Amino acid sequence: MYRPRRRQPKISMAPLIDIVFQLLVFAIFSAGTVAQPAEVAIQLPGAYTGTDSRGASLVLFVSQEGLVYFDNKPVDMNRLRQELSRENIGGFAEAFIFADAKAEFEVIMALMDEIRLVGIENIGFAVHRLGGEL
Repeated sequence: MYRPRRRQPKISMAPLIDIVFQLLVFAIFSAGTVAQPAEVAIQLPGAYTGTDSRGASLVLFVSQEGLVYFDNKPVDMNRLRQELSRENIGGFAEAFIFADAKAEFEVIMALMDEIRLVGIENIGFAVHRLGGEL
C-alpha cells in the first residue's frame, strides 16, 4: 500500500527575530526619555560629574520663569505637596529636578523642601554632561 509522505512544516525564525529586535530597539529608546512639558524649553546647567539615574524616579521640571511642572502640567508651589501626596509616590526611590540653568535658587530650594516633606530624601538634579570621561 502506497502512503504519500507528509511534509514536515517548517518554521522560519527570521521574522520572529526581526520583530523581537524591533521591540528591543523601541524599548531602549523609549525607556531613556523623560517627557518634558511641550511649552517649556529648559536649558540644563552643565557639570563634569553627572551620573545616570538608577531606579524609579519622581521627575519635576522648573522653567526659567520659576514655574514648576509635575506630570506635564504646571503646578502652583502651594498645591504641590497635595499633588504629590495624591499620586502614589511611595514607590519612588528618588526625585530628579530638571531645572533651567537660570531658574531662581529660592524656587529650587522650596521645591526640594516640598519633595522632602512627602518622604523622598534622595534628590538629584539633571545636568548636561560636560567634557568626556574623567
